[in-house]
Amino acid sequence: MPLIEKSYPAIMSAIKGSSLPKTSFLVFYSSIVDGKMWCPDCVDVEPSVREAFDGAEKPEAMLFYVGKKEEWRTPENVARVDWNVRGIPTVIKLEEGKETARVTETEILDKGKWQAFLKN
Repeated sequence: MPLIEKSYPAIMSAIKGSSLPKTSFLVFYSSIVDGKMWCPDCVDVEPSVREAFDGAEKPEAMLFYVGKKEEWRTPENVARVDWNVRGIPTVIKLEEGKETARVTETEILDKGKWQAFLKN
């Protein structure tokens, strides 16, 4: 399944409507500004995230851009409020629509921790 960019309302609708596979993932990235993500940590993990989710036999992952830097930094940012995301990149594992685990840049870049997160 490819990494699917979705609006926040579409993500919430999919979760509440139980239209997700048993296990799926939410990927929180910085928005794209001038052709690239403004967050260097998001840029650093993108190859690992793409490798994990791009492809027909890969798990489903929904991609949500948290906004430009000034939008991300506001306490009202929906990723902060609804998902308690404190840093980007963050990947959250959902099992039957409920969060069961999450990783951030350090764990994504650690191949062993990243693979364990994806499999467990």
